[in-house]
Amino acid sequence: MKNRIIENSLKTTVKEKPLSIILLFMAIILGIFMQLVPPQILKNIIDNNISRGIYQGIWKLSCYYLIAVLISGFADFIREFMMASIGQDILLNIRYNMGKKLSYLPISYFSNNPIGQVISRFTSDVDAVGSLFTSGIIGMIADSLKAVGIIVSIYLLSPVLSLYVLLLIPILYFIAKFFKNSTLKAQIETRKAVGNINGFIQELFNGIRTVKIFGMEKHFISDFQQPLNENINAVHKTSIFDSVFPCLMQIIRALIISITVIIAAPKGLGTLGISIGAIAAVIDLISRILAPIESIAMEFQTIQEAVSGVKRIQSFASEDEEKRYSDDPVIIKKYENLNISVNNAAFSYSKDNKIIKNVSFAVEPGQKTALVGRTGAGKSTILNLIAGLYKPDEGSIEIGGMDPFKMSPNIRRHIMGIVPQSFPVYDVSVRDAITLYDETITEKQVEEAAKIVGLHDDIIKLPNGYNTIIGEGETGLSYGQYQLLSLACALVLNPPILLLDEVTSGLDGVTEERIFKALRNISKDRTIITISHRVSGIIDADKVIILDSGKIVEEGAPIDLAGKNGWYAKYNQIEQLGWKI
Repeated sequence: MKNRIIENSLKTTVKEKPLSIILLFMAIILGIFMQLVPPQILKNIIDNNISRGIYQGIWKLSCYYLIAVLISGFADFIREFMMASIGQDILLNIRYNMGKKLSYLPISYFSNNPIGQVISRFTSDVDAVGSLFTSGIIGMIADSLKAVGIIVSIYLLSPVLSLYVLLLIPILYFIAKFFKNSTLKAQIETRKAVGNINGFIQELFNGIRTVKIFGMEKHFISDFQQPLNENINAVHKTSIFDSVFPCLMQIIRALIISITVIIAAPKGLGTLGISIGAIAAVIDLISRILAPIESIAMEFQTIQEAVSGVKRIQSFASEDEEKRYSDDPVIIKKYENLNISVNNAAFSYSKDNKIIKNVSFAVEPGQKTALVGRTGAGKSTILNLIAGLYKPDEGSIEIGGMDPFKMSPNIRRHIMGIVPQSFPVYDVSVRDAITLYDETITEKQVEEAAKIVGLHDDIIKLPNGYNTIIGEGETGLSYGQYQLLSLACALVLNPPILLLDEVTSGLDGVTEERIFKALRNISKDRTIITISHRVSGIIDADKVIILDSGKIVEEGAPIDLAGKNGWYAKYNQIEQLGWKI
């Protein structure tokens, strides 16, 4: 069933801000009405006072004129403020609903969609949809009603002049639209150029050592000139359009007013028979109609851009959600003696390429099992299936008779500790990195987990101990310390099963031995499945499973496999010769 993110967000906003919405429409109606009042007051002042030489009461009418202008300005302020406030609330609800949707999507969605596209939907696509409500539809309705009101007001003064104005509106609209479109294209070019500059700077930061080592500073400066030139050219285009358009609209306004005076003046070319005050009111109304027409051209462009954002968000909303059991509030029993059974499992990330094919093996409680094979053999995929991140396309996987894919997160974390190949760096405290914000985990459990992996002494030396903030731009830990931290995170709830994904990959010999020591400390009475593409990465394994092209090609105890002329023995011989597998 599709989750209608935008519709649900609108409904939520309507429920949360009914008074704001009512105030918005009241401000729109008041603004339209007050746009029409000042010209009528001006007509009365000229016809009934100035042209007759009667100055009694002119101050009162002038004050009314000023009050009408102030009320009109205040109504427009309320309209813009309410539109911005309601629009931001809609954006908040859209992003919240999208985040909620994202948390229910299967892990395959993240594997098959580049992170840049996902982020783009949460940022630029949502911003485009937000502009639809802050300045698009509502703005177009308000400006259209304002333009209609002005035309009606001119019609009441002179039906013929209102017809002339109606003929001029399409011309004004297309002129405004041309400049707005051209300005938008120039602004897009500017944003692209700025993006190229930012990308160039990022490349410099990432490769600064290479640049310095090989003395490539001049080459970098030479290449940097191109995005700078692109940026300045795009900025010049934008500046030209921004400068020409207001001047052109002022010239058009002056021409229209001049023609109006020539046609409508009592002794002019026309025979409209309207008063001087009516002419002044018409001139004022014509001046006022240019702004809404210009805005309508911009708002129409905004709506067109927002439509693509709406479609992309609706496409995101139609993604199939992952169907799992609801979370359990507490662990009712202690899970012990859990065997792991993989039965004829097959899986593919895409329809055309099976990663594993008919894989079957069993891991007894307390057994240490190593999955060995070259890159792409399917080791990590099997580990992900056992962890319950994916559901096998064929066959089944059971842990103590339970389907890991259907386990609630609460049960899964108490049963399995999962250590990825690289631990993600979050801007959080050391304690939060271990607990993952689980408030049921005690301080004693956190420190005990850190002590087991041998990280406690390093943590207490940090500026604020377990409260020290780590991550990008904060207190840094070494790569090995992050791996130990990931072990502590996996062990903090003392799970009986550990799944390790090449935890020693990329470590130096000293750090690797430290990790090995920690693993030996935690391996007692635990079921461990570890991944390694090297035979030397196997630690005290009871059973080794050799994988190749998604299939098990050899299985058994290391001592038995070493005596055979099979895959394990060949891997071992190749590594001893110094070859990397």
